[in-house]
Amino acid sequence: MNREYRDETNSTLYSNSRLTRREFIRTSAYVAGSLTGIASGWSWLAEGKAPAFAQKRTLTALALSLFVPSGDERFRQIMEEFGKQAGCDTRFDTIQVTQLPVKLASEANIQSGHDLVNMWDTYGYLHEANLEPLDDILEEVDKNYSTRANPRQVFHIGGQWKLAPWYWVAFVGTGNKKHWEEAGLALPKTWEELYEAGKKLKEHGHPIGLPISHCTDANTTWNVVLWCYGAKVFETDSKTIALNSPHTEEALDYARRLYLDCMSNEVLSWDDAGNNRFFLSGKGSWILNPVSVYWAAKDKNMPIAENIVHHPSLSGPGGRHSAGFNHGLAVWKFSKNKDLAKEFLKFFYSEPVYTSWLTAAKGFCMSPFKKFEDLPLWKTDPNLILLPKEGNYTHFPGWPGNPTRYAGAVENQYIIPDMVARVVSGEPYKKAISWAEDQIKKILEA
Repeated sequence: MNREYRDETNSTLYSNSRLTRREFIRTSAYVAGSLTGIASGWSWLAEGKAPAFAQKRTLTALALSLFVPSGDERFRQIMEEFGKQAGCDTRFDTIQVTQLPVKLASEANIQSGHDLVNMWDTYGYLHEANLEPLDDILEEVDKNYSTRANPRQVFHIGGQWKLAPWYWVAFVGTGNKKHWEEAGLALPKTWEELYEAGKKLKEHGHPIGLPISHCTDANTTWNVVLWCYGAKVFETDSKTIALNSPHTEEALDYARRLYLDCMSNEVLSWDDAGNNRFFLSGKGSWILNPVSVYWAAKDKNMPIAENIVHHPSLSGPGGRHSAGFNHGLAVWKFSKNKDLAKEFLKFFYSEPVYTSWLTAAKGFCMSPFKKFEDLPLWKTDPNLILLPKEGNYTHFPGWPGNPTRYAGAVENQYIIPDMVARVVSGEPYKKAISWAEDQIKKILEA
């Protein structure tokens, strides 16, 4: 059944929203036939039918709760369909996004837990030593579906497929067209255009909102702003700190102006749902967000739904860049049902099954495979048409290097949003950058 995960030892929900630096790095120390048969013996992969097993087992999976519930429901159904044909029981557990990394670290530590687990971006690198290689499945899937280059770096680690590509999330401009039209404004194409429009929108009582807080959306947002102004956290070697630069100062100057002239101070305390609440209340005029806010309004028949419009990601002096989370499915090496988990992945990646899940997720979950960029789903709604093209501009944490555990620690400690928060509170740019550099050095030296 699909449920919010609870620790079986004390039946309480995990509430730890972050790991400390020492905990994060310490955790990393704990984790420091072939598919040619598809064409013949595994015809069920193409047909979406699973093989039978004599022994009754339970296949378990753990993932974060999607912000579009129909995607979770369809995945649960797919597991049940597989279970009926494979002769096994299934259980799909979900957990809040900030709680999942803690749970993954716990299972890796005690070498026990779910069979299939959801990991994204840097977590495959963090847990690499505990992940079952999936080349026997993914080489053929990649051949048939063609994984995009950017997510491939997340899923293909150390020369092996360690994560099965699942989905990525597109962060696009989300505007309330009523507010923009009343102010006589056109939707922005650049960050500077957003700033100029944001000043007028705030004067009309409808500020824009970008989180400057300890939430995953804040990490995503300010990484994008850095990239668009030519700044970066790491060099391409993934370990040389590159934050101290005129480009970073330019990005921070922009952040300060945007906050003071276009936003309200509530952004300093938002969680991941804060910008959604702000926008759906009718107060906000613009946010950077996946299409989940659109579907939340439509599914609840909220009047604001007809005024929601999405537009492509913005560009800056350093080019056009965006960010989204590249999610994969991993099989623990210590899983008691590794073979069963792999059989499920074969079943899941059959074209009709995987397509049905993408459709149920309604555009919140984008496919890492080029094969599925022209699905009818993307053409049924003007707010979805632009989504597949966003993959051309989307990067992972640590870019232009790899999504290493060091980049993950920077994310987990919210160093970039905290650097921005220091600047908007009046701290000099160079001092804020120096502070952030010191925090990153501690991560590299731990």
